[in-house]
Amino acid sequence: MFAAAPELLSDLSRVYYSSLPLWITLLPLLTGIGLYFVKNSAETLRKVVSLLASLAVLVGVMLLLPMVLSGTVKYDLIDFMQMGLFFEVDLVGWIFAFLIAFIWSLATLFSFAYMDFEHNRRRYYSVLIFTLGATLGVVLAGDFFTLFLFFEMMTLSSFILVIHEQNREAMQAGILYLYLGIAGGLALLFAIMMLYSATGTVNIVPVLEDLGANRTLIYIMFLIGFGVKAGLVPLHIWLPQAHPVAPSPASALLSGIMIKAGAYGIFRVSLILFTSPGEIGAADASYLFNVGSVLMWIGIITMLSGAIMALLQSNMKRILAYSSVSQIGYIATGLGAAVFMGTEGAMGFAGAIYHIINHAFFKAGLFMMVGTIYLYTHELELSKLGGMFKKMPLVGITFIIAAFGIAGIPGFNGYPSKTLIHDALLIAIKFNDLFSIELAEKIFTLTSALTICYFIKLFRGVFLGPVPEKLDREYKLALSIKAVLTTFAAIIVAIGLFPNFILERFLVPPAEFLKYEGYAMDHLYHFNFFEWHPVEAMLVVIILAVVIYLPGAYRNWFSWQPPPWLSIYALLYRPLTHRLMILTCKAGLILDSSVDNAYNQSGSAARNMCDYVGNIDHGLDSFYHKWGLIGSKLAERSRDMDQKLDGFYQRSGQAARKLADKSADMDSALDKAYQKTGKAAQNLAKQSSDLDKAINVVYDQAGKKTRDEVEKRLAGKQEKHDKAESDKWSTKNLSFDNLLLVLVLGIVLFIIFYFGRSS
Repeated sequence: MFAAAPELLSDLSRVYYSSLPLWITLLPLLTGIGLYFVKNSAETLRKVVSLLASLAVLVGVMLLLPMVLSGTVKYDLIDFMQMGLFFEVDLVGWIFAFLIAFIWSLATLFSFAYMDFEHNRRRYYSVLIFTLGATLGVVLAGDFFTLFLFFEMMTLSSFILVIHEQNREAMQAGILYLYLGIAGGLALLFAIMMLYSATGTVNIVPVLEDLGANRTLIYIMFLIGFGVKAGLVPLHIWLPQAHPVAPSPASALLSGIMIKAGAYGIFRVSLILFTSPGEIGAADASYLFNVGSVLMWIGIITMLSGAIMALLQSNMKRILAYSSVSQIGYIATGLGAAVFMGTEGAMGFAGAIYHIINHAFFKAGLFMMVGTIYLYTHELELSKLGGMFKKMPLVGITFIIAAFGIAGIPGFNGYPSKTLIHDALLIAIKFNDLFSIELAEKIFTLTSALTICYFIKLFRGVFLGPVPEKLDREYKLALSIKAVLTTFAAIIVAIGLFPNFILERFLVPPAEFLKYEGYAMDHLYHFNFFEWHPVEAMLVVIILAVVIYLPGAYRNWFSWQPPPWLSIYALLYRPLTHRLMILTCKAGLILDSSVDNAYNQSGSAARNMCDYVGNIDHGLDSFYHKWGLIGSKLAERSRDMDQKLDGFYQRSGQAARKLADKSADMDSALDKAYQKTGKAAQNLAKQSSDLDKAINVVYDQAGKKTRDEVEKRLAGKQEKHDKAESDKWSTKNLSFDNLLLVLVLGIVLFIIFYFGRSS
């Protein structure tokens, strides 16, 4: 028994740890719901519970790491909604879960000071923690159905964070966010349904060979569904609308974390679902090359468009929002390179995942730094700000660190990830001497320079120059804000100084699992980020940025406001929605006219049928009327006959009653006669008995005499004398018997006659 105890504990431990994904997701969901019912006055309790829930989730994610390093963690709820709820955590999923839990904890702590000046804090904390659980569910999901459920929960709950202010701008941005989120969710659901129809499964496994002729449509639907959340151009338009109106902690999570859920989905589809479990044939390899090239160019266009739009903005949060669009383009470019390079795609994969990690830290930190400025100044426009470095030096220093990170300066966290993506493009050029890839690499370099330009613009507008008169006062930062901003700055520097730590421990193992090999994989082992080649590339970017920024700032190029018709909304969404509305109206008109015609035809047929039925009904009425008259006459005759029968029955009844009365009287008279006759018969019977006794005596005496006579005959007396005497005796005795019978009969007749008259 004691020997079995360690095995039992080991089994219980495996069951406990395997169920951690469920509890990591369920805890914040239930806590978020419970926080909504905490009273408004219990502010401290609400803050403590929110932070503890975030930290508990972070601890749960950390407990998963040993199991994830030894293999995939799986947990299933098979009976959930008939489709089942499946959790599966590998190392890439764990990285996303850790980023979500860690940065969410910092955002929750930052909210303590920020939300003290805001309204509806109960709703905010409730939705904030609930959205944490939904976002974790996306990256811990084991199949696309589970991922879809949590993806939609994340969209709906984060919508409430976007409209928190509940003013006109917030509601407009929230509606746009919700519409695009629902459209993306429908596209995602359509892709999942098509996937199930083609393969019979929704598991996140390699099924390229089983997708059939609809695989391109399936990929497009997945790309739209995840691309809306990721902010890929042209699906990005909700980002610059939502970020300026949402609370800064929510903006940090929207940009730093939730758009990564879209990137995570693109990664799962592109690098797992659209692969083969075995060797990929030449036709499939060519198909994946085209798919990867398209994804890479979507990323290139996204990064360049986002950088240009960020450079032209004058609102702090809008600059960061378009910056997020640009940075998601880097990630898409890396994933695209990984797809079309096939087994040589290790560099693109590692660069994309690494940039997801880095972007989560520097972009969430930047939004909280800008949010700190807004918290104390209530200004977002660069023209109304300035000199904040003197008033908030800690915010200025941490902002510089985060800006260096996103710009890719060596020694900060953006540098290693951008270097890997750039090298992925260089390796692609080496293996595929194509102009399109060379052009993509040049745009990559240009976009990196533009990134430096718009952060110089942002830093100058907020932290340099004179302090506006209305903002010229002392600002005392809350301890929670100092702790959060310092943490972000320290992580950005730590990753930048030790880039191989994350690369070798968290990126190379999943690259090996994805079966990458060849030159790129060999180059990835012990990658030297500080050798001259990547540093030289970064110096080129810095020089190009200076060349662009100096004349641009001098000539006010960056203050130019593009005309409304040049926006993607005016060029794409407005005509698209207008035509969609026209098509919808035409379709509705055609449907309405078709329905009207159907109604008219069916109405005419119905009227004809009604006329026919009316004629039949009229004929039936006439028939019923005639037969009714006949029936009424028969009824009258029946009534007369019934009355006559009633009279007859009454008369016969009276006669019967009289007859019954007479019968009763006769019966009573007979009863009395029977009684009297019975008594007389009893008396007669008694007298007959007495008479019989007397006769018996006479018979006895006569018999005795007879015996005496016989004896005399036996004595031998004279024969003739005997004979004569014998005849004489017989006649005498016979006459006496007859006399007795006549006498008895006469007595009986007398009694009957007498009693009959008496009755």
